[in-house]
Amino acid sequence: MAGGIVGGGFALGLGGLAYVNNKIKKYSGIGMGDGTSLNAWVRIHPSNSVTIAVARTEMGQGVHTSLPMLIAEELEFPLEKINVVHPQNEGPYANLFMAENQPRDIQSNLTLQQKIFAFIPNIITGGSTTIRDAYDQQRLVGAMAREMLISAAAKRWKVSRTSCRAETGFVILKSDNRRLSYGELAEAAAKEKLLKNPPLKPKKSFSIIGKSIQRLDVPGKVNGSAEFGLDVRIPGMKFAVIRHPSSLGGTISGISNQSKIEAMPGVEGVVLIEEGAVVVARTTWHAKNAAAAFELKEEDRQSMGETEVTKELWKALKGKSSKVWEDKGNINQILASADERITAEYELPYLAHACMEPMNCTVKVDGDSAEVWTGNQSSTFVVNGVSEGAGIDKDKIRIYITYLGGGFGRRGETDFVLRAAKVAKKFPGVPIQLVYTREEDMRNDYYRPAVTCKMEAAIKGKEVAGWKKRVVSQGALAGLFRRNIPMSMKPEDDPSSTEGLRDLPYSMSAAYTDLTILELPAQVGTWRSVGHSHNAFFSESFMDECSVQLAIDPMKYRISLLKDHPRHRAVLEKLAELSHWNDDLPEGKWQGVALHESFGSIVGEVAEIELDDKAIKVKRVYCVIDCGRVVNPAIIESQMQSGIVYGLTAALYGEITMKKGRIVQNNFPNYKMVRMNTMPLITTHIMDLDEYPGGVGEPGTPPIAPALTNAIFAANGHRIRSLPLSKHGYRFV
Repeated sequence: MAGGIVGGGFALGLGGLAYVNNKIKKYSGIGMGDGTSLNAWVRIHPSNSVTIAVARTEMGQGVHTSLPMLIAEELEFPLEKINVVHPQNEGPYANLFMAENQPRDIQSNLTLQQKIFAFIPNIITGGSTTIRDAYDQQRLVGAMAREMLISAAAKRWKVSRTSCRAETGFVILKSDNRRLSYGELAEAAAKEKLLKNPPLKPKKSFSIIGKSIQRLDVPGKVNGSAEFGLDVRIPGMKFAVIRHPSSLGGTISGISNQSKIEAMPGVEGVVLIEEGAVVVARTTWHAKNAAAAFELKEEDRQSMGETEVTKELWKALKGKSSKVWEDKGNINQILASADERITAEYELPYLAHACMEPMNCTVKVDGDSAEVWTGNQSSTFVVNGVSEGAGIDKDKIRIYITYLGGGFGRRGETDFVLRAAKVAKKFPGVPIQLVYTREEDMRNDYYRPAVTCKMEAAIKGKEVAGWKKRVVSQGALAGLFRRNIPMSMKPEDDPSSTEGLRDLPYSMSAAYTDLTILELPAQVGTWRSVGHSHNAFFSESFMDECSVQLAIDPMKYRISLLKDHPRHRAVLEKLAELSHWNDDLPEGKWQGVALHESFGSIVGEVAEIELDDKAIKVKRVYCVIDCGRVVNPAIIESQMQSGIVYGLTAALYGEITMKKGRIVQNNFPNYKMVRMNTMPLITTHIMDLDEYPGGVGEPGTPPIAPALTNAIFAANGHRIRSLPLSKHGYRFV
């Protein structure tokens, strides 16, 4: 809950910094250039420029700007003179928030083994945790460096520290405006004693934080100098393309035409690894053509199709649950004594991530050491993957994390890293760039799970007394942990499966949520907003159904249930004003609303549509977000737009299906995206609150699908309980 983290952030920042200073001090500074490091994050160059180590991957969410903003604010240094690098996989850069700040309602469900995760320095970008992890810590980092520079200047001038001030990259003597640049002071400053609690600037004095500052990564992405994984070029590099087994869980035992493939132009080798058959060639084009010509000896292990998957999901919904996640009040008694009961069942399909840049990784194995270039959401996981694939000690692996051409959780996986390392091991001293073709990428994704849900409500008089919620899922997070972290999590203990469905903010006397884990052949993982992406659809669709049954306006009904949650209520009240909810809509227009809290932020959205039979025009989306303290409003607005278009794409088109154990979809012609001509106008309002920050990369996605389907119901009375809309005959125009 957002309220659960309010006020707790500063303690995290101090605790996180104490962890860095007292437990893990080692950092190499590799890639930060010439100059002097004042701590693991800040290196000052003689030219009076600053390099900042940002250990969170930039995948379009703006972290290469927002994190330097936090440091620059306290360092008193111009943001435009800052260089950003991704550091090595080293202890100071661990994501402590992701480990230590699980929601209160799941703390009791964490096993001892999972709690140990808090002490393992994993460097991860995900869960919309970057700013929540960094807000205090990075400001303290900047403040410490500032105070060290002031101390060095004071000693040089032989005056008291209070006689000096820092400003725009200089320390200035207040009495006569003498100044020394940070570049001149850095070497001496590095010898100064580290202040444990340096003073932080009050909000009223901010000159950078809270401002809409252009992102530092934009110029390079416009002029083409930005480096993504596919852009990596190393002298002597070879290119590899993989063919995975055609069926889920299948195996490849051999290649019938291997000699023919090896004789093809540009081909330099064929490698059969456990995960598939690989061609290594002089160019990606040669490798792709050769891999497409493979005649593989395969053994299929699955024959399940879409119909069988659906049957298993619905069957499990009627069976015994794997775990009860929420049990407040006596829901069964309340349901039994209800004046009326409302029941609805929902279904959502598997979804692919469909990153614009297909998966790729470049690895060079040289003796007992290795180097790796890739776009990934976790440098820790990358090192783990190369170590396993090439048999190299982790401390002998150097990483270079590039920009990501889309992440969305997919690049938190390291299957492509592991495979690249295995192939590179066969070619010592040669950099190997392994690339998944679009078809291999889409058919070998770690999909968002297919999920079913049954909702039951007890009505007493004119109120809903309680909800009973049952979910069936494979569990996304448990698999990610099992694949990448040296500890296990049982699928039923995966908190993501019921997040955003349990512990809802709406006032009711009883609430119950249970989870049934279903084993299915498709591999699953985290998808943008994880469990919130489907659970918001279930809860906010059902909230609309309850309001209709009670004959109460859906916006007013939600607001009436939020008396104990003023921040949620304020979001909806602002949303009603922004969207002109209470005004008469022009003929032919309808609106739907949804509210959802995820990753420490509260987001409300209204979808405004025109509907002609089954042709939908999403004219506008109104969005209000409460994410606490704001670092860069422009980034927040762009992330709301990004999350909304991602959610709209899934709502209308998104679906991964199987036929005889094989994934049907393989490229954008049969896995469509929302395009510019169907994109709505989005109006975003950011609430102004002095509360600890929440996340913004993912919270914009969950509310849009239910807001849209609720608008469709308002237009034609069609209650949609499954997606995508295209399966119901709807299309965007």
